[in-house]
Amino acid sequence: MTRTAAVVPALNEQGAIDGVVRSALRHLDMVFVVDDGSTDDTGAIAASAGATVIRHDTNQGVGAAVATGLAAARAAGANIAVQLDGDGQHDGTFAQALIDQVADGADLAVGTRFELGFPMGTVRRSVIRLIAWLVSRKVGVRVSDPTSGFRAFGPKAMDELIPVFPKPYLSDTVEVLLIASEAQLEIRTVPVRMSNRDTGQASSGVVESARHALRILLILVRHVGSGSSR
Repeated sequence: MTRTAAVVPALNEQGAIDGVVRSALRHLDMVFVVDDGSTDDTGAIAASAGATVIRHDTNQGVGAAVATGLAAARAAGANIAVQLDGDGQHDGTFAQALIDQVADGADLAVGTRFELGFPMGTVRRSVIRLIAWLVSRKVGVRVSDPTSGFRAFGPKAMDELIPVFPKPYLSDTVEVLLIASEAQLEIRTVPVRMSNRDTGQASSGVVESARHALRILLILVRHVGSGSSR
């Protein structure tokens, strides 16, 4: 029997989290919101909407929150977990498309936003294209949107990744694909609809995001230089 869960890392998302939880509950059996050190009412609102809330007393980063949520989902009997952002950018109606890929044999299904259209500045899009090219070369699968946080994990992926889930920003989306590939997990991609956030604020500013992007590019160049894992 398939048991599905949403895993929602959230930091100060009181304006969006109610809608995220209620939407997720229409498509998945359980919702776990990991309140990653919020200073607003994110946790209380999520609980009122029907989520199981797990709180980090201090902000530990998206990767740590995802690992906490995946562990909770696994302990509750979920064999497919769908990661959703807490800011409302991910359209819950596409969760089933990700679940279907895992049910069909994928270990990790990544939602890709660009096939269905997503507005983005030229510089940011160019950086993502470069990261996508490097990731795709390494994992042996074309991943057009490696920074997407809308993805589904099967049981093998959860068991393999929970203990080693990378915590730094962008590592939680990009570097984890390299780790998954090295663990011989099957990665697939699925076109999904996403929108820009209209509440709260991004977890990283422009300067910090640029620094993290450079760090990820260096990691990717090193990994790709070591040869394909496939």
